[in-house]
Amino acid sequence: MVHAIQNQRLIARKKIEKSKFRDKLIPSLIIGFKLVITQLFFYMAHYHVHGLIPDGISQAEGYKMFEQYIASGAPMDNFEGFELISRLHAPETGEVFVTFKADNHLAISEHFGVWRAKFGLEWNITAVLNDEEVIQRNKQVADAVAAMG
Repeated sequence: MVHAIQNQRLIARKKIEKSKFRDKLIPSLIIGFKLVITQLFFYMAHYHVHGLIPDGISQAEGYKMFEQYIASGAPMDNFEGFELISRLHAPETGEVFVTFKADNHLAISEHFGVWRAKFGLEWNITAVLNDEEVIQRNKQVADAVAAMG
């Protein structure tokens, strides 16, 4: 009788352990699957932007609005398809430098468009590579050059 009770406890314990393992494994697989799908279909490219404020009046008015924007929590700095990495200002020269990631041109326009429309900022947007991408690019170029003979 004691053996039967111990066996039942052992079986119950194993079922609980399997259940705990399954409860941990399935969400991990789902998260991993979502990450792979996101990386396959929604690639976020890096960009660097040089912005130029056209004149002192636009700069003064623009910075008033910018301060309100920051006070509101900067809602357009991070949204689906756009992620701000850094924004630096050179107010003495009327310049702004921004680094961000985006997955489409409309997201870029959504972030920068209002500043152009309202204050005439000129944006020079350049696609840039991170470390991994530049290493991959360098290998691709070296392979292409080698294939040319």
